[in-house]
Amino acid sequence: MHKLKLIQGEKVTDITNMAGGISFTTSIDTLGASFEFNMPRSFKDLSYALTETIKTGDIIKFQNEKTLFTGVIIDIDTLKFSKEIKCFDFYFYLNKNKIIKQFNNLNASACIENLFKSIGAKVGSIISIATSIDKIYKNNTVAEIIDDILKIVNEETGKKYLLEIEDTTFSLVSYKKIKVQVTKNIFGMPTLTESMADMKNIVLVVSNDSEDESIYAKAEDKESIKKYGMLQEIIEVDPDKDDISKVRNIANTKLKELNRVLTTSSLSVLGNDELKAGRLLDVEIKEFAIKEEFLIKSCTHTFPKGNHICSLELEVN
Repeated sequence: MHKLKLIQGEKVTDITNMAGGISFTTSIDTLGASFEFNMPRSFKDLSYALTETIKTGDIIKFQNEKTLFTGVIIDIDTLKFSKEIKCFDFYFYLNKNKIIKQFNNLNASACIENLFKSIGAKVGSIISIATSIDKIYKNNTVAEIIDDILKIVNEETGKKYLLEIEDTTFSLVSYKKIKVQVTKNIFGMPTLTESMADMKNIVLVVSNDSEDESIYAKAEDKESIKKYGMLQEIIEVDPDKDDISKVRNIANTKLKELNRVLTTSSLSVLGNDELKAGRLLDVEIKEFAIKEEFLIKSCTHTFPKGNHICSLELEVN
């Protein structure tokens, strides 16, 4: 059974039976998770006095067999008969702390670990990534810097990584493929969308120096151009001009990523605590005769009338 706990300093209170409207969301487009719930209030009834003690900065912990969310209360809307409460997990501090950092040919793993420590974040396991980072960051948040580092890694290696948080401890991991059986649990009417709006079939790699007009590398798919028309992307980098293989790899990796018709789906399934953004799972949607490996773009857990429902936004991986 899911439990919701309010932590105020040393005091821990189980508020499961009082809280309602619980909603827990993760999204690959927004670093971190959000959690919302409401608490009943009545300024004339002392049995609701606890609600009045809840303040921004208090900690919320949501648990089942393990802790699913630990975060900080950020916003409180007080209504006549309720308080609407919004929380963010500790990624909030990565998104809100701006710093100045210079990395001199330091590998990506060490850079990210250094960033965590610069704001006092707890660090768990950091997967080894050899990609060298040689860059100065000014007036950027920790989240923006990490995002840029992982973008550089992806462009050079084609590999994707994500940050995960367990309680208050951050880790850097590869995408995880979780075998969660949802085929028989899909309900309602799923949707399927196919789009070429963001397709690119030519990729040019150029210098980020405004005075350098050189094209370091080019990758293209002639068959795609013939079918869909010319769709060109330009990637600006600050490469070692002697390392031709690196810039060619950037071009080829980006072309592989962008040269496709994007297939997405929205559907709801019976709740599973293992479902969250950034994870991979196999899904069969019989109505559309599709059976694919999907990336979870976003996942919202809700608990209507004691049930557990997951609303998923998916993308064919």
